[in-house]
Amino acid sequence: MALEHPTLDFLPAWPPLWPSAVAFGALAFLSLALGEAAARWLRVPRLIGYLAAGALFGAGGQLLAELRIEGLPQRSLELALDFATAFALFDLGQRVSFGWLRRNPALLATSAAEAAATFLAVFGALRLLADTAPLPAALLATIAIASSPAVALAVTREARAQGQVTERSLLLVALNCTYAVVLSTLLLGWVQVEARGGLDLYVLHPLYLTAGSLALAACGAGLLRLALAGVGRDRAAQVMTMLALVAMVFGVAAALRLSHLLALLACGALARLFDPKRRIASTEFGVMAAFILMLFFALSGAVADFAAPSLAWRAGIVLLAARTLGKVAAVGALGRFGGVSLRQGVWTGAALLPMSTLTILLAQQVAQVDARLGAPVVSVIVFSAVLMQVGGALLLAFVIRRSGEARAAS
Repeated sequence: MALEHPTLDFLPAWPPLWPSAVAFGALAFLSLALGEAAARWLRVPRLIGYLAAGALFGAGGQLLAELRIEGLPQRSLELALDFATAFALFDLGQRVSFGWLRRNPALLATSAAEAAATFLAVFGALRLLADTAPLPAALLATIAIASSPAVALAVTREARAQGQVTERSLLLVALNCTYAVVLSTLLLGWVQVEARGGLDLYVLHPLYLTAGSLALAACGAGLLRLALAGVGRDRAAQVMTMLALVAMVFGVAAALRLSHLLALLACGALARLFDPKRRIASTEFGVMAAFILMLFFALSGAVADFAAPSLAWRAGIVLLAARTLGKVAAVGALGRFGGVSLRQGVWTGAALLPMSTLTILLAQQVAQVDARLGAPVVSVIVFSAVLMQVGGALLLAFVIRRSGEARAAS
């Protein structure tokens, strides 16, 4: 009786088809390598290397296909980027010290003046110099108020910065992000009227988004307080509890079609307000925060569209120039009223210049309501954010060093 030859069906096909997890791991390793190279050899923030890794990864789609590696789905990339932004907003929201604002009301006045000056400068410049229509100019000016929470957190953490410029800039970033999210949400009502008509939408949609997101934030902060009361001051348990809360609020906001940006930022601020006993031992998430921020910048580079029409370049340059003038002039001029020198005020204003994916997400909300209006708004914001995510990070690192507040070894 002839013996049957054994089959080798258990072996993989050759060449094997690698799952997308390989692409994710490759992106993480490349980001870490370029981040360390940027810090050690170029003496720039690691996030510059993360962005470069993401850009290279995004441009290497054909290479992945030739290596039979499944690329990361675009929707999965965008969802991960949304979650990383939400995490950064929650983390930043915890830095809103209501006690500090009560003791030094000039800080709140400075923040309001900075936001107003930025809006007026950008709106006026776009109308006069870029011939932008009123509604797009108002939307762009509102979104331009926001500074980058991710860049602010990443650069200050890497430099281990402490001092007046650092703490004030982080507080002002949290506040101006709040203004931008709330005001852009309210302006969506105007967009609704322009796109579909009906004044009822002008009131109902922004009201639902704002009130619903704040109510969700309050519920999340209350839940976190109860959870932390049981967890105590165990550091690892605190981090896992807060990550679970961020995921829960993020998911509920998506299901109820609320603003997850506003919900997570407000949830972080309310979590601090509802925590008078400071059960949260520290706002630092440590290694977890570093990993999420690394992925944030890598994914930002991977999904960025660097092809901007000529109109976006022109309007983007006008927006950035006016935005710089508004922030630096307002914060610098009011610095002495808040208890710092003119020089520290100017440094603080310059620290607010970084932009990031948060502004792109705000612009995409407009596009979801009115694609025709949203397309030029998104293109201008993408150009501005790409430029100021890199340039702003370098500027912030320079500001921290020149102000003498960097603690990391050079």
